[in-house]
Amino acid sequence: MTDKAGERGREYRVPKLAGKIKLYIQAFVQAPLYRFGELGNILYTVGKNMMEGVVLYTMFTMAESELKVAAMLGVAVKFTYPGISVISSNYTSGFIDHLESSLSSALQVPRLVKAQIGVGCGQALGGVFLFCCFPPVFKWLFYDLSWCNYLLVFFYFLHHVFDGSAQILEGRTWFKIIEISLRNGSRSVLSDNFWVIYALSQNVQLLLGQFFLWGTLLLTSFYANRLTAIPIMGTVLLGLGLVVSAKFILPLAYYHDLKELRKNQY
Repeated sequence: MTDKAGERGREYRVPKLAGKIKLYIQAFVQAPLYRFGELGNILYTVGKNMMEGVVLYTMFTMAESELKVAAMLGVAVKFTYPGISVISSNYTSGFIDHLESSLSSALQVPRLVKAQIGVGCGQALGGVFLFCCFPPVFKWLFYDLSWCNYLLVFFYFLHHVFDGSAQILEGRTWFKIIEISLRNGSRSVLSDNFWVIYALSQNVQLLLGQFFLWGTLLLTSFYANRLTAIPIMGTVLLGLGLVVSAKFILPLAYYHDLKELRKNQY
């Protein structure tokens, strides 16, 4: 056993960047579950960072200069994440353990896809609450209320509750999906390079996120006094549309035409 493991280790060569990109594209093309899930991840990353690039800057400006609750927003986020992590991690870990102990890999997929629907709902609600914090929207709907400053904190708190919980659930369930479809799948070249593909995927999303975040921040700086301008409103609405819909791409594709494809994938 040791000799075989050593022989396999000596035979493997870490691909260069061009090879890693080729493997990533190959996984995207050849593995339907991975393709639609990764497409949803990319679109969600783009949409969320487009929204945050506009909403966070303008929301904190309003909270500091007009509503005087900027510190409360920071405190709300600081104390939200520990509770979200404890509760969501506890539930999700038990869910994954139950799947692994009682079902085969192929039978785990439908349950994991259903969990992705929950992820989509959580992140969609998180996006809606963040959209409510956008100053033109918030002022139009809630600014006449005497307690609107606390309402802003509450919306931002709910954004982190729903979005954070969904991200923790997705972190476990999506990894399990790609482990089944890539690492334990029938294509040895994808299985042998699972971590290379996974790492490149994370890096692609990180770079895209930073590009759209800083790009929309730059755009917002040009229209700081005209937040209802078409470029700003278009950016926020497009981002909201992507956030609300992106994570449903995998479940919709699965229930529409992937049931037969997945039978031949493992």
